[in-house]
Amino acid sequence: MNTIDLWLDTDPGFDDWMAWALLEADPAFRLHGVSVVAGNAQLPRTLANALAIKRLHGFTTPVWAGCERPLAQPAVTAQDVLGAAGMATTGPRLAEWAGGQADGNGVRALIDAVRAAPGRITLLAVGPLTNVATAFALAPELPSLLKSIVIMGGSTTGGNATAAAEFNIHADPEAAARVFDSGIEVAMFGLNVCRQVPVSGVHVDRLRRVGSAKAEVFAGYLDGYVDIARQRGRAAQSLYDPTPVVWLAAPQLFDLQPARVDVELAGRFTRGMTVCDLRAPALARANARVAMQADGDAVLEWAMQRLEAALA
Repeated sequence: MNTIDLWLDTDPGFDDWMAWALLEADPAFRLHGVSVVAGNAQLPRTLANALAIKRLHGFTTPVWAGCERPLAQPAVTAQDVLGAAGMATTGPRLAEWAGGQADGNGVRALIDAVRAAPGRITLLAVGPLTNVATAFALAPELPSLLKSIVIMGGSTTGGNATAAAEFNIHADPEAAARVFDSGIEVAMFGLNVCRQVPVSGVHVDRLRRVGSAKAEVFAGYLDGYVDIARQRGRAAQSLYDPTPVVWLAAPQLFDLQPARVDVELAGRFTRGMTVCDLRAPALARANARVAMQADGDAVLEWAMQRLEAALA
């Protein structure tokens, strides 16, 4: 089995937690570090969530504190949807595992890790791209040293933070623009494809049946995540951050298309929009591969089997 060397940049958030758990659960992945960024909540909260997740699971991967504000605009969070803690639960609270300290500066740690393993590390970014863009500015050679970069962010259609913009891009459009313009091809998993992977109470029940204390905590937060959809009259919630994790291990479950992706920075109603020109290569010069289709049932089954085993 070929090992996939990874760095995770994240803003936990439950779906970030699930993505991280899958990376730790599957032996195909070697996770070199986790850098935390402000996004779903302010940095002290996303960092506290990450450290509690680490303690709950007994993960040994270093966790690093990254940027606390966007490059150019005032900070925005998703706490109006996710709650003050950045995630909600119907079971035991993650705060019971609070504690620990970050291992240092996340941007510097990312730069050092990539320099130490040129051509090997895939950067998986599932939050706003502030840490990544800052690292690229401090170390302009970094894009050429990465094996690849994969993001959860953007959309080929509409947004969720605004009518036009997906949250991770909306939270720091200048950072996203810098990453798409960096010269490295970006694999983009946006709202359009993640909405093809719906998670529901059926999956909550499966994890509760695992029966362990960790499974009970995790299932409660998954239920809180699904409850966002229930409050809006839907039975299932889209699974965002774990979707590119599954693609890394099982690319046959997805279809990606070359595209030119630009980030709108000036539009009154469209700031943060990912403008995806899917006419590449004939009429546009591609800088990305954009996920268009997913076998949603198979993606979820891949994830559930690994979570059930890891939480047992």
